[in-house]
Amino acid sequence: MPEKDKNPVDISNSSTANNYIKRTSNEVDLIIENPKLDIQEESKLPPLDKGYAWVIMFACFINIVFAFGSFSAFGVFQTYYLKITFLNVPAETIAWISTLSIFFTDAGGLLAGPIIRRLGIRYTSILGTVISTIGLVLASFSTKVWQLALTQGLIFGLGCSIIVNIAYTVPALWFDKRRGFAIGTVASGGSFGSLIIVPIVTNISNSRGIGWSFRILAILFFVVTLVGGMLLKPRTEFKPVNKVIEFELLKDPVTIMICIISFFVEIGFCVPMLYFPASLIDIGVEKDLATNLIMVFSAFSAISRILSGYLAQRISPVNIIIVSNFISGTIMMAMWYTSRSFGVYLAFYILLGMFSIQFFSLGPVMIANYYNDDKISQVNGISYMAMGLAVIVGIPSVGAIFQKYGKRRNYSQIIAITSACYLISIIFLVGLRYY
Repeated sequence: MPEKDKNPVDISNSSTANNYIKRTSNEVDLIIENPKLDIQEESKLPPLDKGYAWVIMFACFINIVFAFGSFSAFGVFQTYYLKITFLNVPAETIAWISTLSIFFTDAGGLLAGPIIRRLGIRYTSILGTVISTIGLVLASFSTKVWQLALTQGLIFGLGCSIIVNIAYTVPALWFDKRRGFAIGTVASGGSFGSLIIVPIVTNISNSRGIGWSFRILAILFFVVTLVGGMLLKPRTEFKPVNKVIEFELLKDPVTIMICIISFFVEIGFCVPMLYFPASLIDIGVEKDLATNLIMVFSAFSAISRILSGYLAQRISPVNIIIVSNFISGTIMMAMWYTSRSFGVYLAFYILLGMFSIQFFSLGPVMIANYYNDDKISQVNGISYMAMGLAVIVGIPSVGAIFQKYGKRRNYSQIIAITSACYLISIIFLVGLRYY
């Protein structure tokens, strides 16, 4: 991995300038040997942190709105499958539809780098749009679980993975001093997407059926992410590594720590997303109110992502994540584990929306501060691969524990697990902070 520059190179003379360019960020100065651009060419490039950089941020934001916002709508689909379409199919079998979709969205991002090298950023993003749209359209005609696992899960997930990887990578090429704010704003798109897409899908599924919900979502997804993809372009020549996985990165202690953090945070985040609404119903809250509280979570999550991105311009992203994960792990036990009061649960859900999501918004900022531009896409992909493994391995295991020991009524065991996941991640965040 690149190291923090302890002896900055003097670029005041032209001979040295032809061999080195000093790149600054909030935390590190990187010296890149033998750049393709000399200082004169650098001055001709679009400026960082302004101008077209804001267009890039907007394009990535709207892509995340639909790429990640669509997953919130999958909760609506999941309920429809359980209550109407697949009444006689075991719940754990139906759960594989969304599980595979999340897994391939997380893990498939590793494919983005080699494709970008051949097609470029713009056309790779558009390819992701086409693949995702095909998945949604085919899902609208699917009548069996395996068909939905293939269309909504595999095809849609892989298309989204390309869009997501690019959306988190490109802002790092256009922003320096405001990188944290830019990526934090982009990351907030998933929360805003929940507020936009869930009501649309809910209303259409109630009035026209689930098939038309998929078709309308496919149309909206295609139009919005196509526009977002067309607006994307690199600031300089951008050639990510021409490998799905560069195995040298897997030996890098920073990459290893990021993967471990990603794994535990993903489990810690997914468990309350899947089980907290059900726990509300078990204390007497009406089903509609329990579902609508997802909007409250999403609203506070969106605001928090933007604010944390702004703070990351002044405070180390790693420090922000450490504090946020500590708060998340603590309130799990202090509020969700010990109480059965709606008021306490509501306060818990608001706080969870504010603090549990910081790794997802600031993780890409953290990665961009540790690695050169040509490595960012792949390290992001490796991080999301770890999250995908957490979904495949961790979430079914938690479900089995809830079924066997909690008897689908007692949440104590899974609350303790999700709290522990956030607190364990802090150990490796501290290691990353002082590495």
